Amino acid sequence: MNLQEIREKTRETLQPVLERRNAFLVDIQVRVERKSLFVQAFADTDEGITIQECADISREVRPLLEARGFGGPAGGLMLEVSSPGIDRPLKFLRQYRRNIGRTFRVRFAHGADSRTITGTLTAVEGETLTFQPENGEAISLPFETILESKEELPW
Repeated sequence: MNLQEIREKTRETLQPVLERRNAFLVDIQVRVERKSLFVQAFADTDEGITIQECADISREVRPLLEARGFGGPAGGLMLEVSSPGIDRPLKFLRQYRRNIGRTFRVRFAHGADSRTITGTLTAVEGETLTFQPENGEAISLPFETILESKEELPW
């Protein structure tokens, strides 16, 4: 199996476990490290996922992956389930709702080009996000135009 196939099979294995826990998959990263397969799964919930929830998901998923024959050249599997963290871009509309009041750097499609703004997320209405830049008028963006959005740290 190549890394893309492993990533897809990991997604298939994780999805039902996450759904039972009202969680969703944000991203998966797979690589071979020291002859072992290293799988990082980033999961979240609408309220925010806890460390305990990540540990429980990991304990439930690991034997399922091992049963599918996952492992590196030496047969080892390292599995890490965690929250996406502040440094990872938001990928889903549902992630924005609990981040109202936080400041984001947003790159969005504007015609054939892209533009970037930095502003505080002030509203999520349907599939439209409204950001208030420090200086200037608020801008409302349809979610589908957002190419990348990362929270700006206050320090």
